[in-house]
Amino acid sequence: MVRASITLVETSSQGHIALVFDANFHITDSTGKIVASTSDGVDASVAKIGGASKDRIITVAFSQDGSLFATCNNEKTVTIYNTADWTAVRSLIIAKRATAITFDSSGAYLLIADKFGEVHRTPTALSADEIASKPELLLGHVSIVCDVKMSHGSPSFVLTCDRDEKLRVSKYPNAYNIQSFGLGHTEFVTTIATAQFAPNNAVTGSGDGTIRLWDISSGQLVQTVDLRDLLEPYYANGRAHVGVSNFEDRNAATQRYGVLRVRSIEGQRMFVAAVERFPVVVMFSFGEGPALANVRVVDVARPVADVAVLGDRIVAAYAPPSDQDNDDLAVVLEPTNGDLTTDVTLSAALNALSTQQIETAAPAPSIYVWGNKMYMDPPKDDEE
Repeated sequence: MVRASITLVETSSQGHIALVFDANFHITDSTGKIVASTSDGVDASVAKIGGASKDRIITVAFSQDGSLFATCNNEKTVTIYNTADWTAVRSLIIAKRATAITFDSSGAYLLIADKFGEVHRTPTALSADEIASKPELLLGHVSIVCDVKMSHGSPSFVLTCDRDEKLRVSKYPNAYNIQSFGLGHTEFVTTIATAQFAPNNAVTGSGDGTIRLWDISSGQLVQTVDLRDLLEPYYANGRAHVGVSNFEDRNAATQRYGVLRVRSIEGQRMFVAAVERFPVVVMFSFGEGPALANVRVVDVARPVADVAVLGDRIVAAYAPPSDQDNDDLAVVLEPTNGDLTTDVTLSAALNALSTQQIETAAPAPSIYVWGNKMYMDPPKDDEE
């Protein structure tokens, strides 16, 4: 038996860390102490979160002020929690399976992107006499929407990316008014990052192995960073793991550099990225121009499944191990004298947490499976 790995990690402005493992999640404070959990195997002093998911949680988000936390599972159930007492303030069933969620800047609405190329929004709270209605359609793509984020500053934009290599910037809340398209990626676009220190820009990551900097207003591609130049040596030394594909047009031996997540580090004016099946995090400074500069590759013990930012610290969740010698859940990195070092105390606290015991740690499905344009996710019986 082995311990289940963390599949998603999310952090809040109030110092909470959400650690998702399959259908459950822990909420810790900034020291790694569990303050709330859906799991039964925690101390009696920990707040037990009701309305727990019965299926795998696929996306989570905190509101900008940290007062709300939302989850969506594979059963298409969205639950919104008040982080003051971890009670569920809303729960709803959506029509299509979600791929990403985010709160708008006010926290009044939750935006939900789905596999059918649509983004809806729903109020985060209803008054006593208000009747819940279907989520409002904001915008649509012609392929899977992979991520959704809000811009910072004014005017407000909603940014979405899809499997057809596009970044779309739409005015919010009137998202039928398209501000711009960002065109240049040659594979599916997995992730978007925006930052308060760069209100006019966005950073995207893709299955094409690049991270790109965009001007939001014009859609102009400002800069491209090719990860192949940085990470190819990891294939040569055997530290990077080649993905497995089920499709004839995807050679399982191909070296790929798929970006899983990009996040902003506000206090450092930096961005950090996780790359599928690489035991690294990649750091970028945001400089004048604007430009991504001082690119650094920071080694960690195992390939990273997800990455989040807690103040100036980076929380990297490890993917399931290929061997069972190291079952650490995560590592926390902190800036020290211009370098990144391991936050030993917080790392140890997170790695001491219990998740659930499973027979074997199966590898996570590659993003190159659903990113393949031949891929059609089989619908459930009740799904269109």
